[in-house]
Amino acid sequence: MPAPRRGMFASLILALAIIGLSSCSTSTHAFPLSAEGAHHPLVGRSPIRRQDGTPEIRKAHLYLADQAMLELEDILDSPDLDSCQMCQQGLKLAKNLAQKAPEFFPGVLRTLCAQYKFWRLDSCAVPLHQPKPIAFPKPKPANARQPAPSGEKIQVLHFSDWHVDPHYKPGTEAKCSHNICCRDYGRWNDPGPIQKPASKWGEGKCDTPIELGVSALEAIPQFVKNASFGLFTGDIVSHDSWMVTEKYIADEESKSYELFKSYLHDLKLYVVLGNHDSYPSDQAPGRHRPNSYIAHKWLYDHVAKIWEKNNWITTLEAEYARSHNAMYMTRPTPGLKLITLNTDLYYVRNYFTLLDSDQDDPSGMFHDLIMELQDSEDRNERVWIMGHMAPIARSLPRSSILFQRIVARYSPHVIAGLFFGHFHQDKFFVFHDPDAADQNADSAINVAYQGPSITPLDRANPAIRWYDVDAKTFSVLDTHTAYTDILGQGSFWEENDMRPEWKLEYSAREAYDNPSAPLAPEEPLSPKFWHSVSERMKTDRPLFEKYLKYESKSSIEAEMCEAGSLCEKEKICQMQASTVIQAEACSQDDTALLNKKNKNKKNKKRLFSTTRAGVEVDDMDYSEERGVVDTSERERADTL
Repeated sequence: MPAPRRGMFASLILALAIIGLSSCSTSTHAFPLSAEGAHHPLVGRSPIRRQDGTPEIRKAHLYLADQAMLELEDILDSPDLDSCQMCQQGLKLAKNLAQKAPEFFPGVLRTLCAQYKFWRLDSCAVPLHQPKPIAFPKPKPANARQPAPSGEKIQVLHFSDWHVDPHYKPGTEAKCSHNICCRDYGRWNDPGPIQKPASKWGEGKCDTPIELGVSALEAIPQFVKNASFGLFTGDIVSHDSWMVTEKYIADEESKSYELFKSYLHDLKLYVVLGNHDSYPSDQAPGRHRPNSYIAHKWLYDHVAKIWEKNNWITTLEAEYARSHNAMYMTRPTPGLKLITLNTDLYYVRNYFTLLDSDQDDPSGMFHDLIMELQDSEDRNERVWIMGHMAPIARSLPRSSILFQRIVARYSPHVIAGLFFGHFHQDKFFVFHDPDAADQNADSAINVAYQGPSITPLDRANPAIRWYDVDAKTFSVLDTHTAYTDILGQGSFWEENDMRPEWKLEYSAREAYDNPSAPLAPEEPLSPKFWHSVSERMKTDRPLFEKYLKYESKSSIEAEMCEAGSLCEKEKICQMQASTVIQAEACSQDDTALLNKKNKNKKNKKRLFSTTRAGVEVDDMDYSEERGVVDTSERERADTL
């Protein structure tokens, strides 16, 4: 079967899992199998329950599953169907199975995935749709430039990726073969003795225990004493996407926002939704699909009500959020407009976006963004844009290209800052003018700040961030990060009945300023400054090592990145990537080199091995001693 078709249908399969199973009742318990179906290849340990479980019904459902498999194989193997026809026929057939025999639906998906060698989402090619040129309301002013510094400062709080886990259990396995650890999975626990008991304060392969979350909130006033307002760039909910329900997500959001309010008091906190804050995870239909939108509107109503109740946004802004995927515009302080984005609308794992992959802006999000930016330009007003995920990785190429063009049009005179989260690490991305002949300091037009996470998942310590900001231009003058060394000292603190110690990790101005050409005291951290920092890292290894340390928030479990390695080259390249296409190009040469290096190696194992939890994984992700190797970048992609 041709790779494009296989990739397209693999996306279809996963979309069916979302569309079909989300309409069924769910439970965290396994479906009780009958003797007739227990050994059938399509029977899996599904979480679906049905009221009618008689042998006759199960046999009928098993027959439906067998017939569906045969018909889906015919669709896949047909030489006469194009991709659209395969999608249409496959959706109709598989949705019928998902609704009539949901207990067999996961088995059908697994069998098809194995048969057509689809193992991961990232193996599917994302449609590369080149968007049309944007017809902006007005041309860019010829004299567009960043306003002069005022000499006055304010503080702004930023934290991200809370990911609190209400099922976190100290003493359970911290290095398991599941997606996230530090939980009691019952009969799904890894066999044998526990290798590393989970600390009460958190672990590098686990989401946030509530004690750690409270500790982070308690640390904020210790460091950020005079914040004018705060940003939270999304992801309240834990990473167990296969177990969550609407009620679970609503409860996590209600209780977390309530906790934020109780510790931050009257501080205005502006919030966006992350990809884990929706149900099903990652899914967000645009309002141009009213039938689908209405099924998700409960979420937007729910969060808008809480944000309004907490006095974070106005009634008018809450009404707008209800009808616009929880997005809103507000003015935190005179002279500054804050525009929020629901970045699921360009996320490659949002299957609604794949339905419109041949359109530029089906949800209208970028149209609305342009209108708001034009309004601010006309008012001589500065703008901050915030969302969960910067359109640099795992985004639709068309959306990434559009965002770069919009940022270029309204920078540097309107857009003063871009703020995101999602990757659990402390990073920055420099945006460049797409029309520039060369990508250099002069073509750098803006910078995206990726806030560090509270969750220690992906072996990065918890951290909070705050900015020194010019009170009139709203340009960032400095960034400060405070962290706690959970991964190095968490167990010691627990054994000695101590609480985590939070301390200042670094100031960007002090860490990255060029001693040969230092910034003036009132000069902001401009895009040119950050481009220069990334360029210096190419020849200044100590500077790059400093960046690596701060990227993981001084984690002892951080990924190694040796001098002259492919890893080093890729990281520096991605700092200067303005689109997902450029970011992926940073690793293309690396992939080719790795393939060449390993081309003549004999594979002593079969292609797929089995972990202690019974999950099939690629040998590159497998360790004989402890199952899935938790230092793999592939694992990071699956959890985000």
